[in-house]
Amino acid sequence: MRYLLYFLLIINFVACKNETKPVDKNDLGYLESEYQKSKADSSFNKLVQAYGKAILASQDAENKETLLLKAIEHCNVPDKENLQEVFILEFLKFSPKHKNAADYLYNLAERMDDRNKTQAAAMLYDGFQQRFPNDKRAEFALKKVDETQKDHGNYFKELAKKVLDNPGEKGVNEANTTQFIDMSESFALAFPTDPAAPVYLMKGADMCRALGNTPEMLSLYDWVYQYYPKYEKAPLALFLRGFTLDTELGKFDEAKRIYEKFLANYPQDSMAKDVKFLLENIGKTPDEMFKEMKKE
Repeated sequence: MRYLLYFLLIINFVACKNETKPVDKNDLGYLESEYQKSKADSSFNKLVQAYGKAILASQDAENKETLLLKAIEHCNVPDKENLQEVFILEFLKFSPKHKNAADYLYNLAERMDDRNKTQAAAMLYDGFQQRFPNDKRAEFALKKVDETQKDHGNYFKELAKKVLDNPGEKGVNEANTTQFIDMSESFALAFPTDPAAPVYLMKGADMCRALGNTPEMLSLYDWVYQYYPKYEKAPLALFLRGFTLDTELGKFDEAKRIYEKFLANYPQDSMAKDVKFLLENIGKTPDEMFKEMKKE
């Protein structure tokens, strides 16, 4: 489900060019007006970027929900289906109980079906018919459910086993590993309140690491931390996001903000001492940090 990564690339593109401060409503209004006048791709792209920036910066749940709905509506035009999918995904994560959630989940299942992503589609259809049994589309959705997926625990257990079948250069079967990642995302979208959702997302992040897919790994850590804050490994997800940005990507400013957030939110966590050390020595080489550790 590459649209997850697509969303991050759009948002990160905007965030890199602009600080994540709220977008003035007049700015959005102006860009909307300009797009309505011209219908030019350049105007559309500016508008979508502005919405991405506003969604990223919004601290108000109702405002963020409204922004996502408007972004979805603006992308409901020919040749913009992929962008619309990006915002639908975020909406389903952010507002799974909204009245529009049924339509968007069903729409997402249909899109996966159209692309012959039958396993992902089946999981989404299953989530739809279980969450919205009174919807007139539930009967059709039930027919699309894959019997092998009904026992979710066993299904993911079998998927995990296949990761090591005929391993390639990266030590895993890349196709099967990618499928596990895709299905972990599909499950979390289909069954967002299931206690297993963050478990599979964290395992999906581990699979991303095995593939060297760092951007998607970071997005899954963020998904766990942002939407499953009570999950026992939510602090670990936040830490690993910061640690990766710090030690692997050299994005020290972002890592610093995450380390500070970790210490503010989890001051008593068993990792707090290590996070404090990393924060105090951010940007130093491993050799320099080893020397600092010896001083303690």
